[in-house]
Amino acid sequence: MKFFPRIILLKDSHRAHKTHKKTIRRRNRTTAEKRLKWHEKRIVPPKIFSFSENYSETVSCLKELKRSALRPQKDKIRTFLDFEPIKHISVAGALVLAAEIDRWRRIKRTNLRLRNTDRWNPSVKRILCDLGFFGLLNVNVSFEVPEEGRNDHITVIPFISSSSVQGELFGEIRNYMHKIAEVFSQDPSIYGALTEAAYNSVLHAYPKGHKFEYPIAGKRWWATCSYNPKDDAVKFLVYDQGVGIPETLPRWKHWEKVREKIQAVPLVGPAISQALNDHSRIIEAAIDVSRTSMSGGHGKGLKDVVTPVDLITGAKVRLLSANGSVLYSDGKCIERRDEMLHIGGTLIEWTIPAGKALEEVES
Repeated sequence: MKFFPRIILLKDSHRAHKTHKKTIRRRNRTTAEKRLKWHEKRIVPPKIFSFSENYSETVSCLKELKRSALRPQKDKIRTFLDFEPIKHISVAGALVLAAEIDRWRRIKRTNLRLRNTDRWNPSVKRILCDLGFFGLLNVNVSFEVPEEGRNDHITVIPFISSSSVQGELFGEIRNYMHKIAEVFSQDPSIYGALTEAAYNSVLHAYPKGHKFEYPIAGKRWWATCSYNPKDDAVKFLVYDQGVGIPETLPRWKHWEKVREKIQAVPLVGPAISQALNDHSRIIEAAIDVSRTSMSGGHGKGLKDVVTPVDLITGAKVRLLSANGSVLYSDGKCIERRDEMLHIGGTLIEWTIPAGKALEEVES
């Protein structure tokens, strides 16, 4: 057995103590540095959050939200979407915004918290509550919903979302929409377009093997339905976060007919090849080909999407898909344009005049 002088033992003990203190300081410094890496990214939406009134700024805000919330980050970022600047939000804008936040919530498995609600615009706060925005996102609302402007917009079906078109949820939707048709004296079959759009979302919008820019929350779609007393019209919308209609059409059996229709337009030189890249022209041609083809039924094209509009005077449907925008009414596309920014999927918005549908369908 070895014996060590007391002074050596004291020196070793002192050295060990100093080493331990250095380790603690280093650990605390590392922890502090890690804390410093956490910072907040504030997303500021435009005052007018609407695709029809302010497309570029609305889509730019959504893209910034996706970049901040969904892309892998070296530094830790807490994303804060500030609702305070919004003075007006459309139903379509609210649906797509809810879908993007819903994807964020599902992928990151995070609980959302509301901030500064006392400074939100009262009409924005009311329409989001009425549409079921917070219910879809599983957020508890602790503020009082303003009564101001409540009669300007009536929610018929609050925001809903699913990755399937089968089962109890969709059965309930069909039954509920039949009741809506009875209330507004409409033919229930016109709402079959909603089912068809949701079916196409699941079947075509998310092709296997496609590399999406941002992660997706399954083959999911989002929908809502509302009534505008001022316009006396029912509006229903379906949105998906897929690749967009122009991207899916080359796999369609009628794709060559679509190309022929685009090339039949009297264009010269580079304008011909440009037309084949214009998403609005591609969607317009696909609608025409789909209407004249004999194929129908689930997932067979855009025919079932435009049929309700063909049956009812004054009805219209707007398709925003990829970079293209097409407004269809009275048997033809009455407006089309191509945007600089990709909407991030496909949004279909039908507007059906209430009270006229049943009479015109029967006649």
